[in-house]
Amino acid sequence: MSRAAVHPGGQRKRRHPPSGGYARGDETRSKIVAAALDVFGDHGYDGASTRMLADQAGVNLPALQYYFDGKEGVYLACAEHIAERLEARLGPAADYVMQVLAREEPSREQLFHMLHEFLDRFADFFLGGHELEKWVLFIVREQAQPTGAFDILFDRVMNPVLGACGALVGRLLVLPGDDPVVRVRAFALLGQIIFFRTAREAALRMMGWPDFEGDRVTIVKDTLLAQIEAALGGAGTAMARSNS
Repeated sequence: MSRAAVHPGGQRKRRHPPSGGYARGDETRSKIVAAALDVFGDHGYDGASTRMLADQAGVNLPALQYYFDGKEGVYLACAEHIAERLEARLGPAADYVMQVLAREEPSREQLFHMLHEFLDRFADFFLGGHELEKWVLFIVREQAQPTGAFDILFDRVMNPVLGACGALVGRLLVLPGDDPVVRVRAFALLGQIIFFRTAREAALRMMGWPDFEGDRVTIVKDTLLAQIEAALGGAGTAMARSNS
């Protein structure tokens, strides 16, 4: 089955094991998904075989069919797994931003403070985290050749996070959150942080650092936030004057 055949909603309902069926169903499903993230990250959807998935997870082939109805179901379950954990880490911050902006008119100082906190949390997550290595490979492949798995990731995580960042940027630029200029600015701000993850090894080697921990991550975040302040501070003031 080609990657293009993977569609949102293509995963069938989970089967409920009858009496005497597979034991510890949730544990087995989790083990298969964890193993599949490695296999799909290394080989992509087309390059991964059901035999590879089963061997990596330490289960037999019928178990893949039983729990996921085959490779496509495992692949979409991986996307759901990533989306669920990203939602848990980034969703509350995005929700908070949207709730505050829906009921208040924060000052520019408050808006910058909210944006700094939002991006600070985003940076902590993307520059740290060890499970992310598996996710990055999976997501990068989906960026290159999107399937239904990308729809899951975009709808549940990427769009809400970009929306929250865009809402703050829009207030600072005195433009609607869905304005193209605002969306590009928001994407560029988040992209600076994401690049430190996707190009992690190049950045660490250039800096001569072993990792992004402690004072090292503070240097990165302070630099990024200074660039944001410089870019949006003057632009926002100019926009406000031109609209008055």
